[in-house]
Amino acid sequence: MSSKGIFRAISLVSLGTLVARICGLGREVATANFFGTSGIYDAFLIAFMIPNFFRGLLAEGALNAAFIPILSEYEASGRDGKECTEIFRVSYTISLLATLLLYSVVLLVSFGMTTFFVQSGKWAWVWTLLRFTFPYLIFISVTALNIGVLNVRKSFLIPAFSPVILDIFWIASLFLLLPVLGTSLEDRIYGLCIGVLVGGFGQFLFTLVPAIRQGYTPKLSFNFGHPAVRKMGKLLAPVVIGMAVGPVNLLLDYSMAGTLFDGAVSSLWYGTRIYQLPLGIFAISISTVLLPWFSENISSKDFTGFEKNLKFGFKLLVMLMVPFTFGMIALRSEIVTLLFSRGLFSGDSVKLVAGPLAYYSIGLAGYGGGALITRAFYSFGDTSTPVKVGVASIMANFLLNLILMSFMKHEGIALSTSLVGTANFFILLGLFRKRHLRVRVKEMAPFFARVSVASIAMFILLRYYLKLVSGRLSLPAVLFSAIMVGTVFCIACLWTAIKREFGFSLMKRRAR
Repeated sequence: MSSKGIFRAISLVSLGTLVARICGLGREVATANFFGTSGIYDAFLIAFMIPNFFRGLLAEGALNAAFIPILSEYEASGRDGKECTEIFRVSYTISLLATLLLYSVVLLVSFGMTTFFVQSGKWAWVWTLLRFTFPYLIFISVTALNIGVLNVRKSFLIPAFSPVILDIFWIASLFLLLPVLGTSLEDRIYGLCIGVLVGGFGQFLFTLVPAIRQGYTPKLSFNFGHPAVRKMGKLLAPVVIGMAVGPVNLLLDYSMAGTLFDGAVSSLWYGTRIYQLPLGIFAISISTVLLPWFSENISSKDFTGFEKNLKFGFKLLVMLMVPFTFGMIALRSEIVTLLFSRGLFSGDSVKLVAGPLAYYSIGLAGYGGGALITRAFYSFGDTSTPVKVGVASIMANFLLNLILMSFMKHEGIALSTSLVGTANFFILLGLFRKRHLRVRVKEMAPFFARVSVASIAMFILLRYYLKLVSGRLSLPAVLFSAIMVGTVFCIACLWTAIKREFGFSLMKRRAR
């Protein structure tokens, strides 16, 4: 795979991700206006995170990780289309039964918790709101199956834009439902619950129509003895463990933040939305695009080509993530103010979010590199090593949270996330070089050094520039001009390295 082809593929995937991430950020901007960093919004976020935990575990995670490979195998083997449809329908039935059963258990537990254990306060609201947010899991689980079918058929546009549907209904509920539900935040939060439920159903319908056009009409089927279903069952256990790491860490962070003060959870939430924008658009897109070519290199025993593509991915990640890290740390307060500072989102709220944003930004390169090296393990057929390291990270994250929270409060949780993510990357890289391929990391050191020096210089320039123009320009003008100054300076400093690593190789390939 040429560098030019990789750039093109990454650009296409990044475009879809960019639209979805911007819409998601817009959703948070609108929500901040109505709820700020209030305790009731903290409770809602925890109640929303719990079905999202199971979503990552059962829907988009384990089920699709088992469902997509098996369905792809059956389609590639030229099996009867009815048999492939049967696999889809049995999976659909299992998904519905599992999520409905889980919702029944959650309902019973929530009523028990609010009746006998939790009488008032944030956690009483968490259990109350969970009754309304949890059905989102039912809709998103069957949506994940529709998306799985589309991915198998190499249709990626609809899946990329499906998160936007939730954002649309979420925002609509803020402006249409909240005004008629009352004046208190406690009354208005139910409008957000309705928006989540309707948004989840909308995502299902949005992906259902194209799935039906592909020949996959959902119906109940109780053929649980189908060979493909048994095969998926064998895949689920190890995949569940692997997929659980991210959701468990996230749920752990927000649950521990919920024990601090009102606004701690929502502060972390807003900070996460910002730092995940470059992470999702660039880092995840790069690792997703490179995986097929990693697998192709390994299947053809082209280890030289594999190392070249892996090093290319690392350099591209560093060139993008390191400047973003220093840029977001330098402009943390200005970014938060411009995006969220309106309505109930006060100056105190800005301070609560700006701190975690800076600490989250520290881990951008680590998390991006971790996503890429994990794909490298997958291409070698090694899924157990990333799982083992990921499981160890859960305990490490918990202990670091406890230590750092004691004197850094919610900012300690953000710092813990970055430290654990970065440590995971270096551990995985070391294990990969030991067990699979000794990637020559030292050859990339000069490039990494140039990027780091340029990024640090950009940081110093940005801080000096902000001090220089403080009070002379409006906030949007200050932020825009600062970003432009920093970007131009960083690109100018990196120009030689960029041409050497990317530009010349593209020109050579174009000449061929």
